[in-house]
Amino acid sequence: MVLANEVIEGAARGERESPRLIYESLGSRVYRTVYRIVGSSDADDVTQDIFLHLFANLNKFRFESESSTWVHRLAVNQALQHLRRSSRKSTVPIESLADDPATEKVDQDLEELFEVALSRLDNELCIILDLKESQDLSYSQIAEIVGIPEGTVGSRLNRARRELKGHLLALGWEE
Repeated sequence: MVLANEVIEGAARGERESPRLIYESLGSRVYRTVYRIVGSSDADDVTQDIFLHLFANLNKFRFESESSTWVHRLAVNQALQHLRRSSRKSTVPIESLADDPATEKVDQDLEELFEVALSRLDNELCIILDLKESQDLSYSQIAEIVGIPEGTVGSRLNRARRELKGHLLALGWEE
């Protein structure tokens, strides 16, 4: 769901329905991003803090980019600040790769292997990889969220994929 600028403007003016619309359109996407950065134990609290911060600062949005991109950047920044404050490494949960009970053990092993490999990536590389692969954002959106040039997104995405593959191979994954 694309968030209309009118909803942001309405929330900034104090319209009662607008914050709910903002949360309904972006809440699950923000939560997924935060969850992948800070892990399950802190995702709810950090997501709540992000929306409190967002609603308190709506008047600062300049409409120079899509509002969803602005919110995503806020989410990534707040989640990374949380990690710095708590001095913990991010954990990256991986959803089940298949629904077939016969392959559940193999899938669980692959998930664990993938989680370990992802945990070895630099946080920024992991975020860029998630924004592209899980959330299917464009390079320009990722550049704005992470705060790097668009060309750098491509090179870091390639680096993230290359390093992830290297970690997977080192952990015993077979192509």
